[in-house]
Amino acid sequence: MKKLLMLITLLLTFLTGFTSHCNFSGITFAKIQQSSNTMYFQTNLNVVGDTCWGYNFTVYNYQLDEEDSLISTGGGTGVGVTFGKGKYQMRLNVFNQCLRCDTTFTIEVDITTFNTIGYQQKSHSEKCYRYTFEMEDRNDTCYEYYYQIYRADEYIKGLSDEEWDKIDDSMIYFNYSWSSDLIEYYNVESERVLEYEFKDSGRYLIIPILYNKCTGIDTWSFEKLNVCFEDENVSIEQIFKNNLQDATVIGYYDLLGRRVGYLKPNEIYVVVYSNGKKIKIINNYAQ
Repeated sequence: MKKLLMLITLLLTFLTGFTSHCNFSGITFAKIQQSSNTMYFQTNLNVVGDTCWGYNFTVYNYQLDEEDSLISTGGGTGVGVTFGKGKYQMRLNVFNQCLRCDTTFTIEVDITTFNTIGYQQKSHSEKCYRYTFEMEDRNDTCYEYYYQIYRADEYIKGLSDEEWDKIDDSMIYFNYSWSSDLIEYYNVESERVLEYEFKDSGRYLIIPILYNKCTGIDTWSFEKLNVCFEDENVSIEQIFKNNLQDATVIGYYDLLGRRVGYLKPNEIYVVVYSNGKKIKIINNYAQ
């Protein structure tokens, strides 16, 4: 029995001796980027130049009590890790096969999904190009408020009125071009209430963004807007030559928001005047 206890003691001493030689102090593990609920993690173990070291990424889901393996690319989590609502733990599992030691670095992830942004928008009746956009005040210094406004691209312009009215967020996300040339407005400093005047009529995407700088989590919504088109007081009139009344005409637009230089007979158009007035018209004058 004494010999067995001595052998166990020697074995534990032997293993402890190997573990004590492992130095984990130079290893880094950090979140390097985030886009909404998709996060990117990185370690420097891919450049240590020692083949004894190995590592892998896993993520633990507290809600399901499950741990899943992740693919590593160049020391990072590749295309990123997208989290749902809840609490998670990102893990960098490190091992040295030569010294036979290992450890785990962890980063806690707490995804707080906001129920609503509390967003509203209203137009100014005296001038249809002017709008006020407002997000609910969270009364918390952790929160910041941002807006992005995009003009319609060819995909959006090609939608019928019914399609534009019913299109969901996923269809917008995957089909809209997101070209930087279509950006109408964005703010770089927190701005909860935005007073904005559009330069032209048409379809727009308003993206209010609520960002929690303390947790690094943000959320947003897609809000569709028809500028100088939809109004309860808009009327339909017939026009003839020289029927421009007193105001100056800014432009003629089809129902997709495209400016036109020729009015086809028996089709509906929108005329926008310099005083902010707009009317729907039917051209029944045969050229």
